[in-house]
Amino acid sequence: MAQSKERQIASQSSMKLVLDWATACDKCLTMKELVGMSVVLVDYVENGYSAELGKRLDTIQDHIDNKKK
Repeated sequence: MAQSKERQIASQSSMKLVLDWATACDKCLTMKELVGMSVVLVDYVENGYSAELGKRLDTIQDHIDNKKK
């Protein structure tokens, strides 16, 4: 499904943010992790913060923290 221009821009920006964050924190992400984290950030950009989003972010952080390098 095609994305709107606004969603495309948010997706590109969030992928860059996730990649920069991973590099700064010395985390090696799979492509699936990069895209998944970007999707969550785009949801944040579009809908703002919510308790559900907080849980998703906690799940992502737990996954990254427990991942072997």
